[in-house]
Amino acid sequence: MHSEEYLELHYDLLSHKALLSCGRKAYVLPDIYETKEMAQVAAQKFAWEKLGLKERAAGCRTAADLPVWLR
Repeated sequence: MHSEEYLELHYDLLSHKALLSCGRKAYVLPDIYETKEMAQVAAQKFAWEKLGLKERAAGCRTAADLPVWLR
């Protein structure tokens, strides 16, 4: 992954919503997540499938291999 593609996950404890930042773009994940760990798994899957990191993330064989920084 390029340095501008670092994934940062912002999880709101009150609303149980998650915001995924990738480079200069941010995406609100569509569901409600009970825990930040559940939000992290959803963020990895979203980045893998929707953002095309499946093809661009060197060294990652599955979505679970994507590094996500929790904020």
